[in-house]
Amino acid sequence: MPHLALQVPEDSLAEYKGKFNDQPYDGSSGYLPHRYPRAAYAAMVTRFDHEVGRMMALVKELGLDENTIFVFSSDNGPLHGTHEGIAGTDSIFFNSAGGLRDGKGSLYEGGLREPTIVRWTGKIKSGTTSARLSGFEDWVPTLLEVAGAKAATPQDTDGISLLPTLLGESQPDRPFLYREFPAYLGYQCVRVGDWKGLRKNLLVKNRTPKVANPDYHIELYNLRDDAAETQDLSAQNPETVAKIERIMREQHVNSVDFPFPALDKN
Repeated sequence: MPHLALQVPEDSLAEYKGKFNDQPYDGSSGYLPHRYPRAAYAAMVTRFDHEVGRMMALVKELGLDENTIFVFSSDNGPLHGTHEGIAGTDSIFFNSAGGLRDGKGSLYEGGLREPTIVRWTGKIKSGTTSARLSGFEDWVPTLLEVAGAKAATPQDTDGISLLPTLLGESQPDRPFLYREFPAYLGYQCVRVGDWKGLRKNLLVKNRTPKVANPDYHIELYNLRDDAAETQDLSAQNPETVAKIERIMREQHVNSVDFPFPALDKN
């Protein structure tokens, strides 16, 4: 939550009904219609927040607070667009991507950069922040180490335990973070420090594995200076592009379940 379709109990909806210039969503893009889509979305966020609070309060009531780690994150960014075309949601109105480019279905920052909030009473200092680059694969080794089962970490994982960072200790930076997405337009990206290389249009159309003239151009962005990815610096930095292209080539693995013809090796 929140996720499509827009559904929320009336008691939650009442808090926001009439507070927005809401235009009804008619259900034309396949999800349930809603008379107050903006109010429904806001109510879904608020209700979810309340439910998380109830869960955390119960853990404390049971005396488990100092033995419980809470991790809050998301699998992708928001749908990008207004409610007329995107199943009732209106991420532009709510500024859901926070100024980042694009959203769900892309590997631009609006599609994959997510906040991660962690609370571990007595272990993580309240109010601290970290800019460490990480991915979901890092949570398997992290939580195994938290549970005292570090030796059970799979040897072939790409994940790197975040425990030192969570405890406020120094930790070497991740050498790189690789992502590929054999759906929507077809994407591949690599993050190395402040640099991010990305290529797209590797599929001819949405969710179709047939390839027709895929675009192998690597766009390059310096996310320290340009988090919104507005300026492609690939022409000025050929050595960085070459390094990223090599990582892309080495990290891609053929998959029967997720074929990616533009990238798969014969």
